[in-house]
Amino acid sequence: MRLKPAIRYQLHEFWVGGFVFFLFNVGFVALCFLGLLKVQGLDGEGFAFNWYDFSCAIYFFVLGLILPRQAARLCVQMGVSRRTAYLSLFLSALPAALAMAAAGQVLLAGSNLAAEQVAPAMEGRFIDLFSLVYHQGSWSPGVVSTPLSILYAALFMLVMYALGLFFTLLFWRLNKLGCIIAVLALVVLATGVPTLFTVFSVPLAPVTAAFWRLWNAFLASPWVALLLFLVVAAILALIGWLLIRRTNIRAGMLSRQ
Repeated sequence: MRLKPAIRYQLHEFWVGGFVFFLFNVGFVALCFLGLLKVQGLDGEGFAFNWYDFSCAIYFFVLGLILPRQAARLCVQMGVSRRTAYLSLFLSALPAALAMAAAGQVLLAGSNLAAEQVAPAMEGRFIDLFSLVYHQGSWSPGVVSTPLSILYAALFMLVMYALGLFFTLLFWRLNKLGCIIAVLALVVLATGVPTLFTVFSVPLAPVTAAFWRLWNAFLASPWVALLLFLVVAAILALIGWLLIRRTNIRAGMLSRQ
C-alpha cells in the first residue's frame, strides 16, 4: 500500500485551507467580541457562541464533496489502489480535524482571556459547541473537559466529512437518470418522513420513543455522543467504500463500469 504519497498531497490541502479558514474565524470572533461589548457593555452578563465548530464542520463537508476527484487522480498518477486512496481520505482528515479542534480551543481561550482583560466584570463571554450542550452555557476548561471538547468537535467534523464523501461518491456512481432519482428521493425523505410519523404516530410510537431516548442520551453524556459520532462516521465510510469499490477510476474522473 503506497499510503504515504496518497496522504502527503491531501494533508497539504488540509493544512493550507485550514490555516486560511482559521484566520477567517479569528476575524469573525473579533467581530463577535466587539459586538458583545457593544450589546452587553463592559459590565454586562451573557455569553456568545462563536460558531467555530459548526463552521469547521461545514468546511469539512465541502472538502468531502471536492476531495474524491483529487484522490482519484492521485490513484492514476502514482499507481495507488482505490482502497489505499479511500483510506487516505480519512487518515488525512483525522489529524486535520484534531488540529482544527485544538486550534478552536486556543482561539476560545484567547478570546476569553482578552475579554477578562477588557471587561473583567462581564460574565459568560465565549463558549464552544461542547460547552453549549454539556456545560449549560458556561465555558469550563479543564484536564477532562478540554480534551473531550477537542475530540467532540473533531468527530463532528469527521462525520460531516464522511457525509460529504458519501454524497460525492453516490452521485458520481450514478448516471444522469440515477442522479435525478436520488435527488427526488432525498426530497421525499426530507419531507415525507416527518409527515409519516405525524400521520401514523400511534403505530410508530415505539420508534419515536426510541429516537427520543437516544437523543436524550446524546444530550446527557458526551461519551454517548462520541460513540454515536463514531458509529455514524463508520456507517457512512462503509457505504462510501461500497460505492467506490465498483467504480471505474480514470484519469481525472470517476465513471461507471
